[in-house]
Amino acid sequence: MLGNIPVTAPVRISAARKLAIGVGDFGCNLYWQMTQLYLLFFYTDVIGLPAQTAGLIYMIALIWDAAMDPVVGLIADRTRSRWGRYRPYLMFGGPLLAPAFVVLFVGPTAQAFGAVAFALISQLAFRSLYAVVAIPYASLFARVTTDSAQRGDLTGFRMVCGALAAIIVAALTLPLATALGGGAESRTGWVILGAVYGAIATLCLLMTVWGSRGLDTAHGAPAPRRPFTEAMRSLASNRALHLLLAAIVISSFSTTMFSKNLLYYFKYVVGDASLGSAGLGIMALTIVLTTPLWAVALRLIGKRNTWLVGAVPTVAGLVFWHLIDGQSVPMLFSALVLQAIGAAAYVVCFWSMLPDTVEYGEWRSGVRTESLVFGLTVLGQKVALGLGAGVLGVALTHIGYVPNIVQSAQTLADIKTLMFWPPLIGTLIAASLIFFYPINRRAHAQMVEEIAARATNDIPPSHQA
Repeated sequence: MLGNIPVTAPVRISAARKLAIGVGDFGCNLYWQMTQLYLLFFYTDVIGLPAQTAGLIYMIALIWDAAMDPVVGLIADRTRSRWGRYRPYLMFGGPLLAPAFVVLFVGPTAQAFGAVAFALISQLAFRSLYAVVAIPYASLFARVTTDSAQRGDLTGFRMVCGALAAIIVAALTLPLATALGGGAESRTGWVILGAVYGAIATLCLLMTVWGSRGLDTAHGAPAPRRPFTEAMRSLASNRALHLLLAAIVISSFSTTMFSKNLLYYFKYVVGDASLGSAGLGIMALTIVLTTPLWAVALRLIGKRNTWLVGAVPTVAGLVFWHLIDGQSVPMLFSALVLQAIGAAAYVVCFWSMLPDTVEYGEWRSGVRTESLVFGLTVLGQKVALGLGAGVLGVALTHIGYVPNIVQSAQTLADIKTLMFWPPLIGTLIAASLIFFYPINRRAHAQMVEEIAARATNDIPPSHQA
């Protein structure tokens, strides 16, 4: 049986099964991208909730999501069943997640208490079930094989599937919801589309269950448990993590002011909300196409410098967006492409720098805290995204935004301001923090060598910068 196969002889996984495992991220991203890009707009312009209320609901739900992640991870890590450790959550949770997603788009309308309560409760239920599925799915990749090359293949399939879902949701959601419901403000189209996305996502997750059959088993002996205080001391001494986490939190919070405002801008300033959907699709496609170029840049100029260089098109896109006439759609799309090029650099740097901070913390303290590092970072990112949505909702209400009416000239000007100064300042602050990031390729190699030498020769941990 697979459980008796030694770590040095991992089972070969066929391309079909790798694709089946990776396609689960297509399903997860149908849910994630839909809620990230469109749910706030749905609450305000379809249900009719005040922007402040909608933003607070979104904020509470995303913070709840962040809090659920470590709880689900802890429970899943302790799960033992005849289906495996993580597969049962996809097998049984996947079919339950789809109806919970559809429920987001039904219920009372307008500003009644019932509409607010329903929106909050339905989103908390969806976020809880999403965590039950998404966390085990992410954990599955470390379980199905110990072979580094096969893990790389699986990650490649996963990223391609997730990117395809992001492009489809960004570009097609609003046009399809409008066509199916007879207008963007009709709930019918959103409910139908939610059901379609949910059905596709469920099939994707069940394909992952099939693809990972017999592979969701334990490999090797469990890592020894360390006192929690040691882990906390390791985190406290991890300067690289502090800088990266602060940059991620600031970026996630500030860029929310642009991304979640985009549909409002195209609907009320340009006069065509469907162009906002097209703009989101162009940005998603640009990120996919330029990500490999930034991956090459990592090797040529290093991760810190790649982040700093990537900030240049982001800032240029923001400035261009702010200066051009809102009726010049080609120029608006050009500004979005510039920002997406910078966003791709951010994504590549984020996921490549974060593992390096694990070794930095181990080098400084002698304690490896990889689960805490990743968990704390995801927690910080989700809380920042939630707070950004909440602050945006309050800001929209403060500047006089009212759904589905002609906005005043001052309100439109204030929307444009919200889309410029917060993301610009956030991008510059994040880049300033990364300027002091202490890890480069040579330093990381030296840290890894010292950690290995310490393990064999009992050398004490370093306390240098």
